[in-house]
Amino acid sequence: MPIGHPGQEQFRRAIVTLRNLHIAAALSPVFTMRAELLANDELSDRGGFDNPTRDHLVKLLVYCDRWRRRVTHNPDNAPLGDKIEKAIDAKAIIDIGDKPFGGDDIQNQSGGLLSLPFALDGSDPDIPLQSQLKLKSTHALVLMGAIDKAIVAWTRLNSRDRTRFITRFDSMRIYGHYQEILGYLTAFGGEENRIDVAQVLPSEEPLGADDSPNRKAERAGAPAVTTTSK
Repeated sequence: MPIGHPGQEQFRRAIVTLRNLHIAAALSPVFTMRAELLANDELSDRGGFDNPTRDHLVKLLVYCDRWRRRVTHNPDNAPLGDKIEKAIDAKAIIDIGDKPFGGDDIQNQSGGLLSLPFALDGSDPDIPLQSQLKLKSTHALVLMGAIDKAIVAWTRLNSRDRTRFITRFDSMRIYGHYQEILGYLTAFGGEENRIDVAQVLPSEEPLGADDSPNRKAERAGAPAVTTTSK
């Protein structure tokens, strides 16, 4: 399927046709964070991931949250949440500019509908669906689930029918999703949160899953053994 077709699996509720290009712009760093998560071998460790991986993902989350605030129509400069911004080391602040977008102070023309420039149907190898992945780490599964839920939430905002910018209410809805991702990174990430995992998964046993302890040798769907009497 080409880009713009409806999503599948965890993206099945995403609305891929909208009017607001600023939503697509704000989604760009979210997909970057997702790609970095899936490409990191630390997330294959079932025991957890180290401090550099956690800090890297937090920095990417800060990027996402800054774009959320940049695309929010906020003429009164109301507080839009800064918990995520404060989560990063002050020495590693990422500056992407104060006002990347303009035009929120005048009436502009209405724009036409556009297709989301990200394929959520599994056709893009850089945006794989859950069934196309093999994630051994439950931490990675939870983090990816939270990120994908935020992506779907972006596409379902009422502000998708605006030509540009999102409302403060929609902005705070997305902020809640980002806080959830930050919570998982804080709870699961870092050396202090590592756990000891001693056993190999049955699917990785070189002799097969049936050779693993506490596993029956019978295979599901195997024909029953019948005996005949003479």
